[in-house]
Amino acid sequence: FGSSNVGSSRAAGELAPMAIVSDEALDAHLFKKTPDTKRGIPEAIFIENVEALCKTRKSTDVVSRLQELHTKYQYMQSSIAAQRASLKVKQPDIAAALETVNHLIAKRDSAPDAEAEYTYQLAENIWAKASATQTTCVCLWLGANVMLEYTLEEASELLTLNENNATTLLASLNDDMAFLRDQITTTEVNIARAHNLGVKLRAAEKEAETKATPSAPPKSFAPAARPVSDDRGMLGGTDYKWKQDQEEVEVWVPVPEGANKSEVKVTILAESLKVEHAGKVVLQGQLAAKCSPNGSTWTMGSGRVELSLEKAEASQWPSLFEVEEA
Repeated sequence: FGSSNVGSSRAAGELAPMAIVSDEALDAHLFKKTPDTKRGIPEAIFIENVEALCKTRKSTDVVSRLQELHTKYQYMQSSIAAQRASLKVKQPDIAAALETVNHLIAKRDSAPDAEAEYTYQLAENIWAKASATQTTCVCLWLGANVMLEYTLEEASELLTLNENNATTLLASLNDDMAFLRDQITTTEVNIARAHNLGVKLRAAEKEAETKATPSAPPKSFAPAARPVSDDRGMLGGTDYKWKQDQEEVEVWVPVPEGANKSEVKVTILAESLKVEHAGKVVLQGQLAAKCSPNGSTWTMGSGRVELSLEKAEASQWPSLFEVEEA
């Protein structure tokens, strides 16, 4: 029989605590440690005052840290989901083995010397009957090609223990999964709020610079170079808009009205950018210069995808992509 061995303690399914190494002052505002019963999963803290948090640090640093935390939450979620799926497969095997052992015990106690008739599965859809004398022991598979012989009472005790452990561990995994979902939701809300604050602050800085700058000369005498770019472009049939300052590039890509965030996939690499909607590529190209993916973010606006790319080097880009079609 297969015992589908499950550890006698909760540690059998324990995950290593999530390693969090970063700015301790910032981390204290983003998450807090939880009791051991939560498997070392940090509890996300809802940021009540994003403005106060970003007074002493860049909003991009906060967003980058939150995204790292979000990625780790997702990794733990996939690990727990895999454990839970494996356990759900083992539970029926344990129950079937326990039922068989208890049946053998009942047969032995009712008629110790009588032969019993059993049905064996020889192959798929092929069964055969056979008679066998009563037995006092069985062999259980423990895994890793290991089989041990137990008396019927020992086998029943072991399988009962394993069944109870599996039920307890499954309930614990379900609780952990629910806890993780809450932390992921909180972190996603924090990311959106920190990103929106960054956009608001940059817009305010640009407006202040505009007010402080003297009136521009007539267009025919305007200098060719400018510190901030605000242009439209056309690539692969997509009419996008972008602007830049010394440290960041902001891009607006139109998508169908009513598009959901779940339908959009954005891939930001150091030298390329790709935006997809419902499996269809709406914008893709090689960037004119390198960006920092870890410090770059995106969100959904009204009928458009809004991206904020952090430049790898503080310099002006000649264009958003290497080759742009008119």
